[in-house]
Amino acid sequence: MKKIQLPKFTIEDVKLWLQSIDRKVLIRNGIIAGAFLAFILFLFLPLTLQAKKLGAEVKNLKQKISQANIKIAKIPEMIKQKELFGTKIKQLREEFFEPNETDKLIEIISTAANNSSVKISASRPSAKILELTPPFDKKYIPVSYELVIEGSYHAIGKFINTFESYPKSFAVHDIRIIEGAETANGQRQGTLTLTAFIKHPTTA
Repeated sequence: MKKIQLPKFTIEDVKLWLQSIDRKVLIRNGIIAGAFLAFILFLFLPLTLQAKKLGAEVKNLKQKISQANIKIAKIPEMIKQKELFGTKIKQLREEFFEPNETDKLIEIISTAANNSSVKISASRPSAKILELTPPFDKKYIPVSYELVIEGSYHAIGKFINTFESYPKSFAVHDIRIIEGAETANGQRQGTLTLTAFIKHPTTA
């Protein structure tokens, strides 16, 4: 195969070639080259940088839109959870006595004793103050009664269970069956403290 030899150029050849070119052609080519360079520097590069900046802003905007769509999709569930939470709070609040129901406590206790075949031989407001922890101490007021009761073990148990399962908040504590205090008909005697929780008038 015959080898192809490329022509060799020297600096002198380039000089002679430049001298042979028409000056107008050089000026025209120079203007074209300058215009192209100006296009690159003042138009193409700024447009490229602006496009990159806009691309980053578009990407950021898409991410924000995606996050917003996720939050919007969660709104129905959040509303549902809020309603459920509000319902539970309302139910809990309804378990406490209203301030105007304080006078009914004695009637409730008497009815429970009668239904349980328990006799209340003595009752008085308790001198012991049941302290509630914050913030409940600002929302509820404990009202306690010390009771002396008589009845069979079964009757006393039924009486206590009435308040433990009562729809509104009662607490039975300091329960004590008095040893050797059995009555003539075989009834047992005991003491206990019964506490009802009343809504504070400022939060009712």
